[in-house]
Amino acid sequence: MSIDDRDNPSGPLVRRLIRTSRSGVLATVDTETDGTPYGSFVLTSCTMDASPLLLLSDLARHSRNFAADPRVSLLIGKLGLDALSQTRATLIGRIEASDDADQKARFLRHHAGARSQMTFGDFRLYRLHLESVHFIAGFGRIETLPADDVLLSEPDGTALAEAESDIIDHMNNDHAEAVHAYASVLGDRHGLGWTMTGIDPEGIDLTRNDAESRVDFEAHVDGPENARAELVRLAKLARA
Repeated sequence: MSIDDRDNPSGPLVRRLIRTSRSGVLATVDTETDGTPYGSFVLTSCTMDASPLLLLSDLARHSRNFAADPRVSLLIGKLGLDALSQTRATLIGRIEASDDADQKARFLRHHAGARSQMTFGDFRLYRLHLESVHFIAGFGRIETLPADDVLLSEPDGTALAEAESDIIDHMNNDHAEAVHAYASVLGDRHGLGWTMTGIDPEGIDLTRNDAESRVDFEAHVDGPENARAELVRLAKLARA
């Protein structure tokens, strides 16, 4: 959390943390002991409303655990040398498999290296149905939030999810200069080779090799037409 976020409500801050996180620690109720919590490192993405997505193997210990008890928690945060001073959140809920093709495509755009895993029969996409969040954003700001305060309820992201792949292909193939401007000017991330990997009602995700950036929209978009208008506005802003 930056100094500019101090007076902002916690729900949107958590949601942005979910949208920008690409990994976390999954805690499950262990079946091989007496129910001791079991933690494992996992890759993450999220849906249009910011529900976490995970790609997991049936053979993994955590998968056997939540097959018996779907209660899980997922720790995410921007960790570094001074990790305890960084914003982080524990996402609490229940996990279940997802067969949604748009969600699978979205996960793979955020984690291209997982594409081969997705072809294996034992790997499945899972969605965490959020129930509450324990949010820590620096000294004196520790809150427990209900899921309704975090997940984006409006606008409905269905139409945007269905069009996401086409929008991203179009921007990367036909408007690479604009994508570069989003990252370098609006995201203050320099270097060549930036591509768009995601779009949701609140903004766009960008990546370059092992670097990532996010650019937020001025207002929420509810479908392809509004998204196009906002992308044009951002391109003009960046070029100005």
